[in-house]
Amino acid sequence: MKVGQSVYKRPLGRDQYENWMKMELAISKFDRIFNKVEKFNARKLSDPDNHGRREKRLLEGKTKRWTENYTYFFGGLTEEEQQYKDYFATDVEEDFEDEALEEYFDKDMISEHPDTNPKQYDFIETSLYTEVHENFEDLVEDKIFQYKYR
Repeated sequence: MKVGQSVYKRPLGRDQYENWMKMELAISKFDRIFNKVEKFNARKLSDPDNHGRREKRLLEGKTKRWTENYTYFFGGLTEEEQQYKDYFATDVEEDFEDEALEEYFDKDMISEHPDTNPKQYDFIETSLYTEVHENFEDLVEDKIFQYKYR
């Protein structure tokens, strides 16, 4: 047994654990987006030599989309995100951004945290408030859950 590790497993509902993991992923995604916005907003001060050129490229792309075309955005992309991509076009070409890959790295980072290890929890049925008891879900559901959070 490792130092600081508890002898007993803490009771926790399976749905609570899954919601916790979803919240951690959402927070990681929000942090990435926030950092991109901060990078975008601070670029005028941190890289003034290239800011004018990039701002011009951003405005030209926006003008084309709004006056010369009828633009559809797919995959959750918005006008603001497209402006970001226009502004950082050369940076994105050199160091591409892949949402699926970033989400994979987020899941990996979250799974490395000791508090998220599912082996330290006793997953219980939370629908009965007065009595803590074993989870009576079927074996297949247990195996899927164990595979998902291994």
